[in-house]
Amino acid sequence: MDHKKSAALQQGVFVFIALAVLTAVEYWVGVSTDLAALIAILFLVKAALVINFYMHISRLSSPEEGGH
Repeated sequence: MDHKKSAALQQGVFVFIALAVLTAVEYWVGVSTDLAALIAILFLVKAALVINFYMHISRLSSPEEGGH
């Protein structure tokens, strides 16, 4: 596997683990506190991770794509 694919796989695994940890924290906050604002912030962070890394929105403005 070349370096670019390996880095992409490593980044994908990191984001997956980060989402799992954030989900666990979100669950803990939901069952043990009454901090709806914190849950909303965690939700927004998770949404940003999914949009940037799994939906590849950041690539739309990337000059390396050659206008595709």
